[in-house]
Amino acid sequence: MATTDAESMKRAFEDVGFDVDVALPELAHMRTRLRMSPTEVANVYQMFDLNIVSKSSADVVDRGKVSIERLEAFEAFAERERGRSLESKEDAGGSGFGRKRRRAKSGGSTPGSTSGTPGNYVTTSPGTPGTQRRFSFSSATKTPMKHAREWSAELDALGESGESEYKRRAVTPGSARSDASLASQPGGVGAILNEQLAEKIALKTDSDVADVVAVEHLGTEKFRYMRDRISDRVRMIDARVREVETRFAVAVDADDDAAVATQDDAAVASSSAFVSPVGSKTGDEDGHFVGRIVSAHVGSDGKLTDKTVALEGSIDGSSGARVRLELRDLESYSLFPGQVVKVRGRNPAGHCIVAKYIDTDVSVKPFARSKTDSPVFKRGAEVIVASGPFSCSSNLRYEPLHDLLEYVREEKPDALVLCGPLLDAENALVKSGDLGEKFTYYDVVAKVVAKLEDELRERGTKVIFVPSARDVTLDPVFPQPAASVDEFVTDRSRVVSVSNPGTFEINGVVFSACGVDVLKHLSAREISQGHAPKERLGRLAGHVVRQAHAYPLYPPDVSTCLDARHGDALAFERAPDVLILPSDLKAFAEVCEDVVCVNPGRLARGNVGGTLAKIVVHPIDSMESDDADADATRPHEVQKRCRIDVIKIK
Repeated sequence: MATTDAESMKRAFEDVGFDVDVALPELAHMRTRLRMSPTEVANVYQMFDLNIVSKSSADVVDRGKVSIERLEAFEAFAERERGRSLESKEDAGGSGFGRKRRRAKSGGSTPGSTSGTPGNYVTTSPGTPGTQRRFSFSSATKTPMKHAREWSAELDALGESGESEYKRRAVTPGSARSDASLASQPGGVGAILNEQLAEKIALKTDSDVADVVAVEHLGTEKFRYMRDRISDRVRMIDARVREVETRFAVAVDADDDAAVATQDDAAVASSSAFVSPVGSKTGDEDGHFVGRIVSAHVGSDGKLTDKTVALEGSIDGSSGARVRLELRDLESYSLFPGQVVKVRGRNPAGHCIVAKYIDTDVSVKPFARSKTDSPVFKRGAEVIVASGPFSCSSNLRYEPLHDLLEYVREEKPDALVLCGPLLDAENALVKSGDLGEKFTYYDVVAKVVAKLEDELRERGTKVIFVPSARDVTLDPVFPQPAASVDEFVTDRSRVVSVSNPGTFEINGVVFSACGVDVLKHLSAREISQGHAPKERLGRLAGHVVRQAHAYPLYPPDVSTCLDARHGDALAFERAPDVLILPSDLKAFAEVCEDVVCVNPGRLARGNVGGTLAKIVVHPIDSMESDDADADATRPHEVQKRCRIDVIKIK
C-alpha cells in the first residue's frame, strides 16, 4: 500500500477515535479485498466496535486500539454490512456504502426544514432546489448574500402580525433605559455594584480601539463530540479531586522541608494539610478528608437532602470509597452534587463522617498579574454584555437587538459581548419550522450578523461572540468550540469568536463567560442552611468561582449536553477578573472571592424586553510612587474599580 494510502487509513481511524498502528498493514489488504475506501473501513469498524466488541466482556480492554486478533471477526462483519448496503443501494437512490442515507424531501416540503440531530442541519437551498448544505462549526461553505444588508421586511412579516407585544409594552420605543431611572418602579434594579463610581471613563476618546485577545479553550479543527465513554466521565470527575489532594500533599512536603519553620508551626501546618483516605477510621481524633459531594443513595438522580449527603474520595487516594456525611454539628453549609470539598471531622467506625467544618475554597485559582504600566491599569474598559435570545419568542423581528444596538451607538463602549443564541431553538417559528419558503436557519443568522456589522461599522466597538447550545445553527454540545464567523463578516478584525466557556481579555481585563445556565442548574440541586435568602444568587455564583470550574455540578442537568471527553476545557486555569454567567434567574452583580460575577439576564423574555449589563472598569489615575521597578507586577483588583449597571429593554 502506498504511503499516502496508509496515511489516509490511519487518519480515517483517528478521526473516529481508534489507534490503528499495529494492524495497519492487515487493514490495507482487507480494504483492497472489500473494495472500500479508508473512510468506509473506519466507519464500519466503528459499527463493529459498538455492536460486537462492546458486548464481549473479553474485549472491553483497550477498545481504543485496533488489535490484530479482532480483524478476522471484523472482516466477517464488514462483509455482511457490505452485502446489506449493496442490496439496499438501489432503494436508497444510489447512496454510497458507509454513508448515512438522507431521505429525499417531498415536493411539498418547506425549504429550511431540518433532519437529523439538532445542531447538524441539512437544509435545502432556496436558489437551487434539491441541493443540500450541512452547517456545523467547521463549515467552510460560503453562501453569497442574496438580500440587501438591512433589517429584512420578510423576516419582520414572519410570526405575529401588526404591532408586536414588545412595542406595545415599551417604556421608550427604540431605546434602552438604565434601571437607575426606573429604580422606583416595579422591577427596577439600578446600579447594582459600586454605584459611587462614575458611569463613564473620563479620559476616553472615540479614537481609542480596544485590545481584545481570546484564549482558545477548544480548537474547531477536527472537533468531535458524542464520543465520551464511561471512562471519560470517571476521569473528568476524579481529576478534580486528585488535583486538590495533590495541593495538600505538596503543602506537607513544603512544610517538612522548610528549615526555618519551628516545630510547633510544622505540627500545625502538617495537621491541617494532611489528608486521610475517605473511609479510614479516625477514632476520637479529627481527620481531614478530600472528596466530592454525592448522594448516598446509589442510582439516584443526584438530588441531595441533609440526610443523604455523602463524600466520595478519589480512585488513587481512597479507592473511590463513599462515606455518608453527618451535618448535624454544622451551623451553616451550602452543598451540591459534584462539589469538591475538604472535610474536617471524625469517622469513628469508618462508615460515617461527623463533619465539624467543610472547606469549599480548596479549588480557588490565583489571579492574573500585570505590569503597572499595562492597559489594564492605564486604560480600563467599557463593556456592554447581552445574552440571547435576541428576538421575542413569537417572531424574528429582533426588536430587542435593534434597541440594544441603538444603546451601543450612544454609549460607544470598547466591546459588545453577545452570549448566544443568535437563533434560539425555543423560538416559536423555529419549533414549528415555519420560516417561509425563502429562509433557512443559516440565512436568518447571516442577516442578524450583517445588521450588527452595519450598525457598528463607523464605531470602534468590537464584538465578541460566545456560542450557546440553544443556537439551532451550532452543534449542541458543552463545552462548545468557537463558532466560525468568517462567512458572515467582512471585517474580521472587528469580531472575536470565543468558545463556550470562553476566556478573553479586553485592554488586559480578564473576562470569562459561560453560555450554559449553570446558576439555574445549581439552584435546583443545592441544599443550604444558615444563609440569608438575599445571599442566594451571589452564593450560587460563588460556587463557580470557588470550584474554579465552569460547570461544577455532576451529574449535569439533562439540557447541558455535557461531553466528558472535552471536560478539561471547563476548568479555569486562573481566576478571571469578571465572570459572566447568563441565566434565567434575576440579573445581579456580586463580588465573590474578589471576582466580579455578573448575570446580565436575557435580552428578550418571551414577548417582552429583558435586561443587559454595562460594565465600566475604571483606570488607576496614578501608580504608587515607591514602585520604582518598571517590571513590577500587581493584581488587577478590578472589584474595587468596577461599576455595573443593569439596563432594562422594554
